[in-house]
Amino acid sequence: MINLEKKTREIGTVNFVAFSNNVVVVNTTPHPVTMQDMDGTLITVPTSVLINAKAEERKVSDLFVRTEFIGTEEGKETIERIKSVYNRQFSNGTLVIVGSIIAAQAYPGEVAAMTPVEGFERVAPDQKRMRCDKFTTFAKL
Repeated sequence: MINLEKKTREIGTVNFVAFSNNVVVVNTTPHPVTMQDMDGTLITVPTSVLINAKAEERKVSDLFVRTEFIGTEEGKETIERIKSVYNRQFSNGTLVIVGSIIAAQAYPGEVAAMTPVEGFERVAPDQKRMRCDKFTTFAKL
């Protein structure tokens, strides 16, 4: 079992990053993200495996459509693989698979979107800081 004191651990193609609040993040977006630990330390969470989704339009009227984001079989398999590796390798902590807002909608309860640190909501992507203690979910609770 892996000790969470080591911040980043690459297992196969998956990068697990542990934070001091026992949250373990896997980044499934196409770019690294900067997350702020509970003590203010900035940690780069590297890209791991990607989780994609597809958009499907539903006609609402002659003028409007509603776009729904749907998970793919490949995405579902990737999520299961991440969870399986995590369950075999980590003895404690809470796994959070982070992805785009689209992936979070396509895989509700499995993939979460990140939440910016207060004051960093509207900055350029290379200046963003994301929280390690608050995530957006589309799961029905």
